[in-house]
Amino acid sequence: MAMHLAVMTVVIGGIVVQSDSILSARLNTQFNRDLTEEGIEYTNALTMRPDGLGIAQFTRIYLETHRRPSRLSLIIALPRPHQRPRTLASAGIGHDLYHRVVAATLAPGTRLDRIVNVGSGESQYRAYATPIYASGRRVATLVAVRNLARLAEQRAPELTIAILEGVAALIASVLAGYLLLGRVLRVVGDVSRAARRASDGDLSLRIDYQGPEDEVGLLARTVDTMLERLDRAFSAQRRLLSDVSHQLRTPLTVIRGHLEVLARDPNADAEERAATVALVVDELEHVSLMVERLLLLGRSIEPDFVEEEQIEVVSLLQDVFDAAQYLAPRRWELDVGRPLVVLGDRTKLRGALLNLLDNAVKATSEGDTIRLSAIHEGDLRLQVSDTGRGLSEQEQQRLFGRFVRSTDRYRGSGLGLAIVRAVAEAHGGSVELDSQPESGAKFTIVLPKSRVSRSPALQAVGSH
Repeated sequence: MAMHLAVMTVVIGGIVVQSDSILSARLNTQFNRDLTEEGIEYTNALTMRPDGLGIAQFTRIYLETHRRPSRLSLIIALPRPHQRPRTLASAGIGHDLYHRVVAATLAPGTRLDRIVNVGSGESQYRAYATPIYASGRRVATLVAVRNLARLAEQRAPELTIAILEGVAALIASVLAGYLLLGRVLRVVGDVSRAARRASDGDLSLRIDYQGPEDEVGLLARTVDTMLERLDRAFSAQRRLLSDVSHQLRTPLTVIRGHLEVLARDPNADAEERAATVALVVDELEHVSLMVERLLLLGRSIEPDFVEEEQIEVVSLLQDVFDAAQYLAPRRWELDVGRPLVVLGDRTKLRGALLNLLDNAVKATSEGDTIRLSAIHEGDLRLQVSDTGRGLSEQEQQRLFGRFVRSTDRYRGSGLGLAIVRAVAEAHGGSVELDSQPESGAKFTIVLPKSRVSRSPALQAVGSH
């Protein structure tokens, strides 16, 4: 703040000095113009004097009647043959000043048509001497004298105003700087406190900035956004660790229990041992699948999670549909829609659709219908619908969470729909669910229209 005050003082002081210099130059120019114009006015008046009126008599009348600027005096010297020039002066010029001006401007050999400063005690004067010509001959010499105190008098009010304006500008600048700096420091202080709390593990503090949308506001809101994302990430991490530990505890306990039983009974027959090994292998496969899906969910927040390529929608849906035939005997239907191309990750979209089809199989029986379709309404909607038992509103609200199963009759990792949502969001889309109890369900992966275009084959046909 002190540095700001010092800089502004220097800047405004320089402006005041510059303004004073410009003002002085302007007043000096005006003073000099007033002096030189006196010679022009006297010459013009002299050329228009009445016939028969002598120059000396005319000059006395002119000096008595001529209106001059304030504190300006005139001395007019009239030449006389073989004598010293006769000088006539306007009223108000002192004896001492008269002699000083005459000595400075009318002394023999003195150059005319120039402006000189003449000192007299504490007073300073400016004088201008010029020859006066009439009918081609020099008839007089005019000296205009003006007190420089008038220059100071005219300069003082404007200089005072300039100083006052400079002081007002300095005060306004300091006040604005104080308010701005105070706001900036408050926000910086809030950011520092939030950062300290975050480093201590508390991500709940928010700056909650209320103010103009400038760089300070952008900083505060960016920090709040960062803290919000970190809070969500750490909360999700804690929930994930809790869910994983809970989900892994059961299969690991089962595996350990059966192995301990097998170890305590070394005389168990081969059939019993084979059953135990099969059960342990099944549990290990379940754990392995869960770990793989957890790794996939973890990778879904990484920037390179989606490996984009141009995907023929018809080809993708046909591939998924063919693979789904082996899941279970159902009435399978396919509607590929118009030939389209979508920009995305084929492997992950295929896996997400197979997850939805697998869930549809688990929610239906052999006589039910499962339909896979593509609907283009600006956005691309990849839809899996079934005629199964449907879902209640309470089930729908919690269905996309981790380790949530739509039914307890089927064993699974409970991660399938969470992966579907992660894949859709990684493509800039979303997942929609429409279901009623005993009326089936529709799961839809919505991909934004910015990723969708017509098939190159269809474009070629349209161009002909």
